[in-house]
Amino acid sequence: MIYWLFPRLNPLLPTLLLCPILAILIGVCFAFFKGNIYLGLILALLLPLIFIATDLETIAVNIDAWILYGFIYAIITFVAYKMAFSQLGKSS
Repeated sequence: MIYWLFPRLNPLLPTLLLCPILAILIGVCFAFFKGNIYLGLILALLLPLIFIATDLETIAVNIDAWILYGFIYAIITFVAYKMAFSQLGKSS
């Protein structure tokens, strides 16, 4: 979907830079607002769709990449959540 807005975007930019930053932001926001981390993990699993979901055929071909990157982003989200939650607990 991001390629609809930026057709000449390098594929490594959303994969290695934008989505990990978004995953960290999701984890920190869910820790700060004391949200349910499972909802944040589901949101992180859907992050690869930002750069995979151009059409249904592309999603079908790249389902393995979606799962792999989704789990990696979910792990990043969980680690960011735990780190932010531990820092918030120390400050209060």
